[in-house]
Amino acid sequence: MKRDHLIKRVLAFSLALSLGLTLPAAAAAIPPACDETYYATLDSYGGLLDSSVVKSVRTRGVDALTDYGSYQEVVNLTDSREAQVDGGKVTFDLTGDVPDKFYFECKTTQPYEDFPWKLSMSYTLNGVPTPAEQLAGRSGMVSIELDAVPNQAANEYARNNLVLTAASLFNADDILSLEAPGAQVQLIGNLYAVLYAVLPGEEQHFTIRVGTDSFSYNGMIFLAVPATLDQLSQVADLKEAKEKAEDSYHAMNDSLHIILDTLDSMTGSLNAAANGLDQLNNARGVLSNGKGAVYGSIDTALDAAGAMSGALAPTTEHLTKAQEALTKTNTLLNEVSENLTSMKPEVENTRKILKDLKTDLTAARDLLDELDDHTDSLHLNTVQLQGHLRNMQSSLTALQNTLKHLPTFSGVDIPVGGRPSGEVLELLEKAKALHTAYEAKIADGTLPAGTPFETFITGYLLQATPGLAPEEAAAQAAQLAALYDQREQLESAGSVIGGVNDKLDQVNKLIAALAVPTANLLGDLSALTGNLESFAELMEDVVEEVDDHGGAADALLHDGQNAADLALRLSDNVDEALDQVQELTDILNEYEPDTQQALTDAGALVDTTIITIDAMSDAVRTSKELLQRSGLDNATRQTLTSLAETLRRSTVGLGQSSTVRDALDTIDALVTDEWDSHAGGDNNLLLMDAAAKPVSITDSRNENVGSIQYIMRSQEIKVEEKEEEEPITVKEQDNGTFWSRVKAMFVDIWAAFISIFRFGK
Repeated sequence: MKRDHLIKRVLAFSLALSLGLTLPAAAAAIPPACDETYYATLDSYGGLLDSSVVKSVRTRGVDALTDYGSYQEVVNLTDSREAQVDGGKVTFDLTGDVPDKFYFECKTTQPYEDFPWKLSMSYTLNGVPTPAEQLAGRSGMVSIELDAVPNQAANEYARNNLVLTAASLFNADDILSLEAPGAQVQLIGNLYAVLYAVLPGEEQHFTIRVGTDSFSYNGMIFLAVPATLDQLSQVADLKEAKEKAEDSYHAMNDSLHIILDTLDSMTGSLNAAANGLDQLNNARGVLSNGKGAVYGSIDTALDAAGAMSGALAPTTEHLTKAQEALTKTNTLLNEVSENLTSMKPEVENTRKILKDLKTDLTAARDLLDELDDHTDSLHLNTVQLQGHLRNMQSSLTALQNTLKHLPTFSGVDIPVGGRPSGEVLELLEKAKALHTAYEAKIADGTLPAGTPFETFITGYLLQATPGLAPEEAAAQAAQLAALYDQREQLESAGSVIGGVNDKLDQVNKLIAALAVPTANLLGDLSALTGNLESFAELMEDVVEEVDDHGGAADALLHDGQNAADLALRLSDNVDEALDQVQELTDILNEYEPDTQQALTDAGALVDTTIITIDAMSDAVRTSKELLQRSGLDNATRQTLTSLAETLRRSTVGLGQSSTVRDALDTIDALVTDEWDSHAGGDNNLLLMDAAAKPVSITDSRNENVGSIQYIMRSQEIKVEEKEEEEPITVKEQDNGTFWSRVKAMFVDIWAAFISIFRFGK
């Protein structure tokens, strides 16, 4: 009795399990118009033997019921109304007395073909594949293999929302061992219930291993229902959260990749910056190595500047002397001009007398008495003229000596840094041209910004002068750069010296212009003086002759004729001398003011040049002392070395960006694979929607479907034996009521459940 009671309890539990799995779906959802249940009997391998769909419809007072599907037969389970079948359309006339619920059965294999999984079963005995028909009563280890493979031909709702449950029951008294990896095994009394669950879209392969002396198997029951429990609504929330998280994750992933790309690009830039710092440090080293030469050049330039200042100092004294000599020359010329002017009336008077004398010599015989008077007068004038000429000759001689000793000024060429100023200015022009090319290359990007000017000059010299040593190129570059830095002072000094040269050239021109006329005038005056001396001597002879030979008219006439000719020549010389003196005076008057101003300006320029050179020397000396005290070389070297080392160490960390990227890609693959595995990969868990409206098992055109479920059972494997008990029979009612048809449909299912609890005798 206890055993029978236990069997009844287990049967009640099994019925509640099979029926209860379908009821909550209809109860929990919105009140449906139609509930659909698919019943199927499978062979031992999962193939279809028999199947049908039972539909329960809430009529709600409608006059007609329309259903769609591919049916072999339609059976009314409620009353005797006949179904009107037209192809894939079924119609029931619901006029008259119709219950609130209307049941009908549809024979069809279509749901099995559209089932979300393809089911197959196979068997092995002691590891050897064995047909199911040969396993009944065999002893050993029997393995039952169940394969559930997703069916992509099923509709989307079924693929994403149906959960498959597979259950098998084994009597613990009939088996020696039981293994069911991945299953939920529950012991109920002396029964083992093996339960498997397959998620939507999931592929599963299950194995049940049973050790037995006489194998017997009641088959496997399959139950597929929508996952409509209220808790499963969280899956939709999870799906929505998954989509939001996925969007955020992808955005974050893209941002991280951008950051990593930026870091990768920074690696090259940092290395380039470090290399640039090394080059800058090398340039600093070149400057540091060449600073001795630069300091030496500065010292040489300072010494040359001192020498130049000393050389210019006497120039002021020479200019002052030139001004004094020019003033003295002007004074002497003025005195000569005054003497000649004072002589001119006497010369004219003498000429007149001589002309008269020459005219009257023919009548000398009659004028002998007067000759003595004229001779005395002529002698006196000649003596006076001779004195004036001697004075003028002395003045002109002094002027000539002054012009001979007047210094000639050439262009001042001031040495700078051991070189004449002209060569320095040429080097300065070269430095300016190089700086123009340097700025152009910086502007067009050919030369990196910040490249020192001296580094550019060194490279240029090495390229333009094959065979030039790097140290010599660096020293020349340092001098050119230093000249360019001092360009304003050098150009200022050059302009001052140029002005001095211009003024000195004007002085030289004036001196040259004065020298020739003065020399000519001095020669003429010397000749005139000689003539006057001869004339004076002749006059003395005449006087003596007159005194001694007053009656010698012929000799006097002859001598008078000679004296007249000489006097006329003397008169012409005096006129020419007067003209030359006047010309010389005019030249001196024309040039003297400009020359005086030029000499004054030249003196001022020389003074300014000396002041400029002294100031430049002080500035250079101060700059040198400042550079020597600043310690900039050591500070720059330490800074550049440390910064380059820091940048290179930074690139070591940035070099790990590929590792971070690989890790990020790995995480992305893991997350993506995990999402995909539950969204169509391994299963459709994240595609489940507890609030989705069920889709009809038979045809998607059927509307208002409240719930659907699949109940399938495979054939049992047992030894054929005669039944001592009478088989269960179902007595059909004459009117074919619903309950009679339901009992007829479930007869095989109930028999299967009962056989589970039948014990062998």
